[in-house]
Amino acid sequence: MSKGKEKVSSKQFRWLSPMHETMLRILAQEAHKGNKPSSTFKAGSFALVAKEITTQFGVECHPSYVENRMRTLRTMWSTIQTIRKKSGFGWDDNLKMITCDPKTYQEEVMAHRKHAEYLNKKIDMYDELAIVVGKDTATGGFSKSYVDLEHEPDNGDNAEFVADNVEEGVVEKGKNTVESSTTGSRKRKHSASNADESVLTNLSDQLKEIAVALKEINRGSIDYTALYNEVMAMMADGYSEDMLATAFDHLCENEKTAWGFLAKNARLRKLWLDSFLFSQL
Repeated sequence: MSKGKEKVSSKQFRWLSPMHETMLRILAQEAHKGNKPSSTFKAGSFALVAKEITTQFGVECHPSYVENRMRTLRTMWSTIQTIRKKSGFGWDDNLKMITCDPKTYQEEVMAHRKHAEYLNKKIDMYDELAIVVGKDTATGGFSKSYVDLEHEPDNGDNAEFVADNVEEGVVEKGKNTVESSTTGSRKRKHSASNADESVLTNLSDQLKEIAVALKEINRGSIDYTALYNEVMAMMADGYSEDMLATAFDHLCENEKTAWGFLAKNARLRKLWLDSFLFSQL
């Protein structure tokens, strides 16, 4: 092992966002090279990712860490596709985002709090994720996965749909009406503009509803069992049990901070935890 490299166990290894992106980028390339013969990759692909992360980030990353991380990615992919199949949810293929109205959002988050991070927010590196853990139909390039094709909307506007598919190199059987790419482009721009405005309006409404919900929640007391489960769930992101136990003790002593932690999405929770652990050094 190179001098200066930090020794960490699998449980202690933390997958930072840049590491996550590096892993997806490399494995997507490996898939297009034919190194994903089935639902998983060849061992050499995991070794390649581990070597690149070790070199770039200065921590010892083993292929087994990469293989373990694949389980998290599969869970993430499964959750995304489960939500997409539910009634009341839409899909913006330009923004790579699951869309829904404020009422549907609130109902989903009340039932599954962690699903909030996938709703009305762009899913970063969705195409690469589809190739790495989905069943991609492409033989080259980041083309649509079978799930994207299955959920493609059919709103009767065949001309625009076919024009989009011609640009992507996808041919759909039974659709023979084709307009010029210029006409299709104008329609897409207009549609995207309306979608963006609708998303912003929905997000504004959702933030208001969340603020009201938090006020109602704060009138009660902390459910420390639920808080403990939420904190310890972050072991999936590479934090050790001892680190999370320290964070949990701190939250128990600071009720307002605990409420703030519970209100945060997964990304903001990680930022808070990193800041807190750094302050403990």
